[in-house]
Amino acid sequence: MKTDTIHISDDFSEVGLRTIDERRRLTLGNILKGFHRVQIFEGNQGEVLLKPLVEIPASEVWLFKNKKALASVKKGLEEATQGKISKLNLKSL
Repeated sequence: MKTDTIHISDDFSEVGLRTIDERRRLTLGNILKGFHRVQIFEGNQGEVLLKPLVEIPASEVWLFKNKKALASVKKGLEEATQGKISKLNLKSL
C-alpha cells in the first residue's frame, strides 16, 4: 500500500462521539452516507482522517486523464444547464 503524506488546511468540526466496540469496530452512522470506501490517514499526533472516495469504471479513466476532453465535457454540461442545447439529426452524420 502506498503511503502518502498530505497537509491539511481545512477546518474540522466535531460531529459527535462514538465508542469503539470490543471487536475494535467503530460505527459512523450517517457521517459517510452514500460512500462505500474511504482513504485513511493518521496524523503525527494520532488524529485519524477519513477521506471519502468514489470509484469510476476503468473505461472512463481516460476522461479524467485528458484535461482537454474533461474541460469539453464540463463546458457541455454547463451549457446544457443553461438551456444552450439544440437537436441533432443523427441521419445527417
